[in-house]
Amino acid sequence: MNYEVYGPYIPVVMLITFLALFAWVLNPKNKEKYDDAANMPLQEPDEPILGDESNNGRDQK
Repeated sequence: MNYEVYGPYIPVVMLITFLALFAWVLNPKNKEKYDDAANMPLQEPDEPILGDESNNGRDQK
């Protein structure tokens, strides 16, 4: 198979993929999940970030 055989179908496949992803993102069931993800940078962390070695282990004896 070469480009002449399947080439004309590539834009159609890309359009269908784009429309499917667009419908998935706008699905009302996903609104809460996306709102939580959008607000995540604004929330205070509950726990210290893993790998944060700002004290260089000096507090441990």
